[in-house]
Amino acid sequence: MKPNLKKLSLVLSFITTALRLSAQDNQLSNSVVNANKQLKEIQNNKKINADSTFKLLSHWKKYPVIDAGKDYVFYYTDSVFGKVPFRVFVPPNYNNIRKSACILLLHGAVGQFTFADIDSLKKFNDDILFNTISKQRYIVIRPIGDERNKKFTWVVNKFGNVNPTFKTLTAILTSVKTMVNIDDNKVFAVGHSDGSDGSIGLGVYAPDQLAGIMAYNSMLTNIFASDFYIRNIINTPLYLVHSDLDDLRPIQQTRVIVDSLKKIDKQITYKEYIGYQHYDKHLDQELPLVPQFVNSINRNIFKDSVYWELKRADVYNACSWLKVTGVNTELRVALWHTFFNVKAYNKLNRTWIHDYYYNEPSAAIKATFLNNTFDIKTSGITSVEVLISPQMVNPAKPVIININGMRAFTGVINADKNFMINQFKNSFDREAIWVNSIKLKVER
Repeated sequence: MKPNLKKLSLVLSFITTALRLSAQDNQLSNSVVNANKQLKEIQNNKKINADSTFKLLSHWKKYPVIDAGKDYVFYYTDSVFGKVPFRVFVPPNYNNIRKSACILLLHGAVGQFTFADIDSLKKFNDDILFNTISKQRYIVIRPIGDERNKKFTWVVNKFGNVNPTFKTLTAILTSVKTMVNIDDNKVFAVGHSDGSDGSIGLGVYAPDQLAGIMAYNSMLTNIFASDFYIRNIINTPLYLVHSDLDDLRPIQQTRVIVDSLKKIDKQITYKEYIGYQHYDKHLDQELPLVPQFVNSINRNIFKDSVYWELKRADVYNACSWLKVTGVNTELRVALWHTFFNVKAYNKLNRTWIHDYYYNEPSAAIKATFLNNTFDIKTSGITSVEVLISPQMVNPAKPVIININGMRAFTGVINADKNFMINQFKNSFDREAIWVNSIKLKVER
């Protein structure tokens, strides 16, 4: 009997692909394991004190040599979604001893994808955003959504409470940072349509690793989410683009949201293209401008003012150096804590109807720091944690914290080696080394 050469070829192709993907998968997991092993060695070495630990982490250079000019497939094992696939494009000029800017690129049409589509290069490479951005010599991370089977979607909250998708996206970015030399101050979330909603969602829920956001034709919300507090976007520079003939996301809706945000947000840039539809030639004009935004923005993780709104203290509860550890939304709302909303636009009859955002009652915190002094105001918050970095305060002088006009803390803060390493594990962020923190109850 003659062998079926066509069938044999398909089997060999499948085996080759499986081995290749397995090798890439192991490459990332091995990188994570090795990085954590090296951190453990630093932690256990009693000859390395806190000051030396700070220097070691700030100058972390333990990146494996990998082939440049390739598009890798990796997997992140998540407690909620299982093995989440994503692609990492490493540009031809990549060198593991040199920092590279990074684009977290979120695709549109999330409802049409599943995790199994990760192997389809055609689906990915047809995307005009990747084809343009990959020529700019950035590291490009491309997760893939799976709304139908896994509920892994950055467009719709399918969990009824908190959508863990954004937490997983930040964890994916952290895992990649163990393997390639990413510039921590040059990470940008970019997307069109559903991808733009996800990019803005990261700014609303988990902005700390982002230098900025570029969003094309966004609806500026997360469907069915009751905790999408759009005012949080003020912490991250936002470059927003829309087109007036978009029949999926009416520009009338975008305009009223942007007009309201501009009253409180000095970091928002908004552009309109007249005569273009949802997915149109305006993208051909816009995408070559990506380097201008990337080159002009550096993340400021030590910003001198922070505003954060939330409904729970166990997830999406932190921004920059400020973390909320206790929430009680039944407490009296502070006068400055006003709820952000606009009317929804009905594109069928061109009328303004019910509220656009259906958020549950929130807690809020706003804080500033200057010359070792933190001034914090709270609404519906029972406890806070302030992260300390020597790039923010003078460690030789007392730190002062005032909460709601009352002195809550005064004291000198010493660096804690174990705290430093444990915080670093969560982000592998060399620019934001937190040496200790101050935990405080909020007096009513």
